[in-house]
Amino acid sequence: MTVDRIADQALALLDEVGLEGLSTRKLAAALGMQGPSLYHHFQNKAELLGHMTARILYRALAPLDRNVAWDVWLRTLSHATRAMTLEYRDGAMLYASSNPSDEIRRKLLPDMAEPLLRAGFTQLAADQSISFLGSFVVGWAVNEQNETVRRLMVSMMEMDETFAAGVETLVQGIAIRNGKSLSTPAG
Repeated sequence: MTVDRIADQALALLDEVGLEGLSTRKLAAALGMQGPSLYHHFQNKAELLGHMTARILYRALAPLDRNVAWDVWLRTLSHATRAMTLEYRDGAMLYASSNPSDEIRRKLLPDMAEPLLRAGFTQLAADQSISFLGSFVVGWAVNEQNETVRRLMVSMMEMDETFAAGVETLVQGIAIRNGKSLSTPAG
């Protein structure tokens, strides 16, 4: 039993029962093991949730080309993260409420920052840029997964177009803040 297999099963269970219904007892039963056995792999539920979030991020990042201009990278990363987060019931709330795992801190965040560093961003500016966009993406997805809020938003705007406009606004702001040029026209 690997931590990835456990996290994948937890994501499948999340789709069935939602974040509020997810428990280590239910997860252990779905895996055919005793609840305490999970703690051999995870110290607590918070660590499990962080690993589940890492699995979502890996799936969002896996198909992306990192050898693109910094602004293309940020747009692509934002759209991919939103799409992958929305694939899971309560995926956005999971992302918003979990503690970043060691895997996220050691591997995923540096992977996300790498195209910006290559473009001459400082480490701080790259980290801030990823945080700005990540906060927007997760907040947007939380609203999308809240049916009442989503209905209101849909009545006021076209969701995909407005999300893209929000990402573009942030990317342009990041360019101005860091004295960088955009490689592609706004849009």
